[in-house]
Amino acid sequence: MSSANSAPQAASPAQATLGLSLVLLLSLGALWGSITAMAKLVTMAGVPALGYAFWQTSGAGIILLAVCWARGNLPPMSWAHVRHYVVIGAVGSAIPTTNLFYALSNLPTGIVALVITTVPLFTYVLSLSVRLEGFDWRRATGIGLGLAGTLLVLLPAGSLPSEEMIPFVLLAFLSPFFYSLNSVYAMKFHPPEMDSLHAATGMMVTSSLMLLPASLATGTFYPLWQSIGLINGLILLHMVLAALTFHMYFVLLRRAGPVYFSQVAFIVTLVAVGWGVVLFDERHSLWIWAALALVFGGVALVNWRHKNQAARNGGEP
Repeated sequence: MSSANSAPQAASPAQATLGLSLVLLLSLGALWGSITAMAKLVTMAGVPALGYAFWQTSGAGIILLAVCWARGNLPPMSWAHVRHYVVIGAVGSAIPTTNLFYALSNLPTGIVALVITTVPLFTYVLSLSVRLEGFDWRRATGIGLGLAGTLLVLLPAGSLPSEEMIPFVLLAFLSPFFYSLNSVYAMKFHPPEMDSLHAATGMMVTSSLMLLPASLATGTFYPLWQSIGLINGLILLHMVLAALTFHMYFVLLRRAGPVYFSQVAFIVTLVAVGWGVVLFDERHSLWIWAALALVFGGVALVNWRHKNQAARNGGEP
């Protein structure tokens, strides 16, 4: 074989795009899954959900704003941009994050992780409603499997450690719904001249501005400065990781779209369930494992068409 034939070929732009998207997907899923376990530790220590969410968003917002300033490229502040920041700050951060922290204070990490897995199912339904995606029977079947998995969590006796957890499981489903709504909104109504860093910064800053008065009004503000220890250290670490992950989130969303991005729920769930077993000695019923299998199958069907389109396009999602 000639040297010309054996020489390695450079990756095509489409392959490079797919490769970077996959790296972002795996990294983001691993980080968010680990953050879920970290948040469980913090909420177990008695830190209120609203107060915790405020520090997470405010710290991340300050870090991202500093990065924008260092780049000499602050977020645009036209009315259209400010309105966009407010919407994604509420829908993509303040509401679902606070709700997720509250759920973690009342549910095992693995159950919350299973709930998060439904993000792609909500994303497809919402994308369908605004015509970002077309109807497909295979994907509709995936929605049905996801619903069946959800019912396996809620209905059988002995599925959950306690029947008292059922209302908290139902409440927890608000978080994946709002995360999905945010992804679809950000993709559909993205204003011009705003990059991924601007979007992440605007979302974190506006979210923190909403959460501060909410935590003060409800008496759940958490005075982070009063002590130095493991829990407060985890909150500080969460600030940094939130800045990083939400920037990655918008980069991946712009590169690959909301349906491809929604597959991050697979990795988040697997990592969070693993941490739940290792850190909290969580053990789940066969109903929960069956539910997880059904939801995973549903998500695979929902994303089937997207994967086929990527293959036909030479690997570009």
